[in-house]
Amino acid sequence: MRNRNLINNKLDNLEATLTTLQQIVNRQAPIETYKVNLGRAKGLVEDIRSMVEAENMSPSEINKI
Repeated sequence: MRNRNLINNKLDNLEATLTTLQQIVNRQAPIETYKVNLGRAKGLVEDIRSMVEAENMSPSEINKI
């Protein structure tokens, strides 16, 4: 995988955002704060998904039975 470090960094960011969302719920923070962080998490998922799709497939992935 070419962009392993970049993908790992994105996953770390996603994990931190999910932790923030959990803290927002625990503190009963304003819903707008939750929505902003939820949007950030969704954006990270889209970024990671597109990065994985851009990677070359191995022969075993191409020839799935």
